[in-house]
Amino acid sequence: MDLKKEFEKLPCDINVPEEIERLYQWIEQNGLIETPKGMVGDPTIYHYGRISPDYEINPDITFTTSGQKGINYWFDLEEITDEISSRLVSFAESGFDGSQLAFWLDDNKELRVVHMGSGSGSMLCCVIANNAKEFLSLLSIGYGQLGDVYDFSSSPEEMDKHVKINHSFVDWLDGSFGIKRPRDASGIIKGKAKIGDENTKDLFCLWCNKQFKN
Repeated sequence: MDLKKEFEKLPCDINVPEEIERLYQWIEQNGLIETPKGMVGDPTIYHYGRISPDYEINPDITFTTSGQKGINYWFDLEEITDEISSRLVSFAESGFDGSQLAFWLDDNKELRVVHMGSGSGSMLCCVIANNAKEFLSLLSIGYGQLGDVYDFSSSPEEMDKHVKINHSFVDWLDGSFGIKRPRDASGIIKGKAKIGDENTKDLFCLWCNKQFKN
């Protein structure tokens, strides 16, 4: 699962961060890449990887770029615009409700990681990390579905006493990047915004509002 090759197929100006490329290499080295059987069409776009083969171990993230093919529908558009395709690339699914994680270039061409709620489940629509390393730090905390977290100042253990943290992943982050698992995400996600929120300071949410079909 070569993320750089996947991005080369897309009309975007986004370069894969080194930290994320190494994460994909770790996923592959640990045998966590799968291709669902019975898929119609090009099977390569349906490659996906997880941090753990156990779906009960947090975080509940599935890495795949397959969501990019239908990203125009998230904006209620018949076709994707150049503005969206050049600045936004979905690279993961967050949970099972259709929510996505994506790389987004802000107005200053700085790469951010954003959450795009499904609308039918999660409504979370905001920047969740200011860079790739901060995103990995967020993953290490061990929340289940990011869109379901009601309070990012609470730890996963406080929200669910039976939570299962992926300690092998946490140890790899520490050894590879010196990332120590934070107690919670209050120092990473400063504020939450919902899809269509006009009374927010979140730059991604405000940008999305401009892209939605009028």
